[in-house]
Amino acid sequence: MSPEIIATIITNLGAFVLVYLSAVKERYVSKNAIRREQLDKFYIPFYKIYCRGFLSQMKLSEMSIESRSMILDLMSDNLHLMEPLSQSLYSEYYAAYLDMLEATDGNPMFPLDSTSQKFDDVFHKLTSAIFMEYRSLLRKAKLPVPILPKPSGDDLQS
Repeated sequence: MSPEIIATIITNLGAFVLVYLSAVKERYVSKNAIRREQLDKFYIPFYKIYCRGFLSQMKLSEMSIESRSMILDLMSDNLHLMEPLSQSLYSEYYAAYLDMLEATDGNPMFPLDSTSQKFDDVFHKLTSAIFMEYRSLLRKAKLPVPILPKPSGDDLQS
């Protein structure tokens, strides 16, 4: 082979490698940016609310409507940032939230005891999914993973 052909092959091969590595890097940077947005706008605020509200020790149904609404608003505003499992549980949580509103308003079709229990059970299931996703996102972002509190649903009846 002539030196010109070898030089052309090396130049083209180098260009292809450079384009490929640039695409891989861009994909990695894009995924990291999305993970960071998920963490900053949903998962970390949820974790803070959960810890500050002592929700590992209290039932959400026993908290004020403002506290319950704050959690619903965080989820509703960031539904697009939630991972698939927690997204799939959102509608069940929202339905249980609405039932809880009816029960606290005294609607006889929604007995407070059973409605509260269902609300707490659904919240426990959703919280478990959120914490599982939170751990996974932290690991992928190479951030420290805290020891997460156990959701209070462990002592709830299923």
